[in-house]
Amino acid sequence: MTIDKIALFETTKVLWPEVVQVSDNANATYDIYRKNEGAFSLDDDWRQLALWAFHQALADHERQALAKGVPLYPHGVTFDEFDAWMRANLNGDDCWLDERAEYDHS
Repeated sequence: MTIDKIALFETTKVLWPEVVQVSDNANATYDIYRKNEGAFSLDDDWRQLALWAFHQALADHERQALAKGVPLYPHGVTFDEFDAWMRANLNGDDCWLDERAEYDHS
């Protein structure tokens, strides 16, 4: 099986609203992540991993939005940011060896 990395990124990105008012709720992005996580089976490893990687990629964007006092725009996360977190997570534990190989060869 091969993974369509771009499709995984795009289908994850659309789960996020276009704008998040992070200054109104310090847990806003985590709350959205948890809602998205609960919408998919915990056995759906690729989706769960993608949701977490996207949430992680938002962290820098969120810090910048908070520092500037502006809303967060999750759709500003790039594929490269997402991909870096996917790879970091897949390399984090040997339980992901099969998935890592599949992702690397896709």
